[in-house]
Amino acid sequence: MSGHARHPETPLTASVPPLPRRARAVIFDMDGTLLDTESVHLSAMQAAGRALGLDFTDALLFDMVGVHRDLNTERLFGHFGPDFPADAFYADADARFLALWREDTPLRPGARETLERLSALGLPLAICTSTVSPLAQGHLAEAGLAHFFAAIVTRSDVAQPKPHAEPYLLAAARLGVPAAECVALEDSPNGLRAAAAAGTMALLVPDLIAASADMAALAHAVLPDLLTATALIEASAGVA
Repeated sequence: MSGHARHPETPLTASVPPLPRRARAVIFDMDGTLLDTESVHLSAMQAAGRALGLDFTDALLFDMVGVHRDLNTERLFGHFGPDFPADAFYADADARFLALWREDTPLRPGARETLERLSALGLPLAICTSTVSPLAQGHLAEAGLAHFFAAIVTRSDVAQPKPHAEPYLLAAARLGVPAAECVALEDSPNGLRAAAAAGTMALLVPDLIAASADMAALAHAVLPDLLTATALIEASAGVA
């Protein structure tokens, strides 16, 4: 693959450090990293909250990004009180999300090209998501991305979800590659904590939540988009 030219629209700059090791596999978060779904989720939850007469502030919604539903439910009970109608809220929010999602099936900028370029390098790819099965597999199939992945790890596969390391360690094991030789791509603090705890080469491509100093310290690099991340991984594989 060394004869392939790096795409001119995604040059690396001197401010982006090279990966410390050659990437042997890449593990992707799903929502907010490949699928442009986080804003759809938040819009659906805000509307479902309004239907119940509840105010879902931006601060509350942003705290829920990249977090599995069990923990978010605890947060909602803590915020609104023990009488919060969780089942009715999620049923309405999920229906609203699916209606919006199926209208467009939006991807994050550069998502499909990223997967095509990394697949062309022969790198095994995996998904590591806090979404449960079979919803995660269904969303990937609807987006036309499922065929890129040799492994899909969902909330349903682990006892300890993100921010624990278990999901990333399981994804690496399913790919047959040590976690330290895997690149992880994440958009949120919660997911980044999991990727860093697993010892991956964690790259942060923020979506709704800007990178804080604490998050930047956990990541190998904070990057503006997926194609810049792709170029960094290509460089580690000797594609120049």
